[in-house]
Amino acid sequence: MNERQQRRLQEVLDLGYEFHFGTYISKGFELFQKNAGGFIAFSFVAGLIVVVSSLIPIIGSIASGFFLSPPLVVGAYLVAHQLNKGEQAEFSDFFKGFDFIGPLAAATFLMTMIILASLIPMFIAWGSSGFLDWLIDWQSDPISNMGGPPPDFPSWSLLLVIPAVYLGVAYGWATMFIAFYRMGPWEALEMSRRMITRQWMILFLYSLALGLLAMAGVILLFIGIFVTYPIMLCSQYAAFADVTRLMEESESDLMEHLVE
Repeated sequence: MNERQQRRLQEVLDLGYEFHFGTYISKGFELFQKNAGGFIAFSFVAGLIVVVSSLIPIIGSIASGFFLSPPLVVGAYLVAHQLNKGEQAEFSDFFKGFDFIGPLAAATFLMTMIILASLIPMFIAWGSSGFLDWLIDWQSDPISNMGGPPPDFPSWSLLLVIPAVYLGVAYGWATMFIAFYRMGPWEALEMSRRMITRQWMILFLYSLALGLLAMAGVILLFIGIFVTYPIMLCSQYAAFADVTRLMEESESDLMEHLVE
């Protein structure tokens, strides 16, 4: 991240920003339509890669969660950015997220560990009531454990999930800070947390709305996920690009090129 980018982001943090909910979703649809065929094909290929890798016992889930899914998602963000700048995108551009595989995997690992640590008080509360043991047994053999009701657990313990929900939303832009601002893993996580916290509730609702949009593709017609999922990613990018004033970087580069 250069000094100009740092000043711009600090200005956003200091002054705050407006969040245009509907505008970003509309922009997501617009970006998707510019390369609908590419996004649909990529979603199918990316989904196939993740599913096949997940079939490998133990190591497959780790590879999928840390080394495959984050770069694939970032690849879609990079293509959305190209389209936003009026550039053409090749299908191979969808896989350029793997250029950042190291910091993306590290950031995903850190985020996972921090969120799990925030859930420790809830796990302790559930463990003392026997509910956690029942849940683990049910996950390992759901058919055998369908006979009786689960043990009671303290209802107040559900409040202990709040820190994890907060962090899950607050870290949502970390991968884009790595790709677009060349930040390190921890710097990206912290910048994402600080930036999103300025408008956390509306971004929580925004993420929820986009999640429902993506799920609609599964509920209505499974193949629809290959349309709704990339629209969700394009909409996430649109919000990030506007809030962090990412396009100003492209305009500055253009002006410098014209001056030269």
